Amino acid sequence: MNINVIGRQLEITPAIKTYTENRLQAFSIFSTIKINTINATMEYSKGHFQVNLVLNCKYHTLTANASDFDLYKAFDAAADKLEAQCIGLKEKIHEHRAEPVSQTDIRQNAEM
Repeated sequence: MNINVIGRQLEITPAIKTYTENRLQAFSIFSTIKINTINATMEYSKGHFQVNLVLNCKYHTLTANASDFDLYKAFDAAADKLEAQCIGLKEKIHEHRAEPVSQTDIRQNAEM
């Protein structure tokens, strides 16, 4: 998993970079969605910080945006949104499995 941290109109300090990378490394538990890269773009404009996270999977691209007056709060909000999307995608992948033939026959006969 490749993590890129980009700053626009602000300098990415080592503290911000390590905090971001440690928080995004936690997304490695979602092994079923096969994450390739995560891009974190942090921007300062008009007195507030805006964070944009883009997660590239094998067949999907997930995005999350958040803005706040504190950079860490904005990043945590965007990371929480991205985590919720990953959980939903993981559940969708796991639940999209075919039922055994015997189970479908029993349900069809029960409905009639």
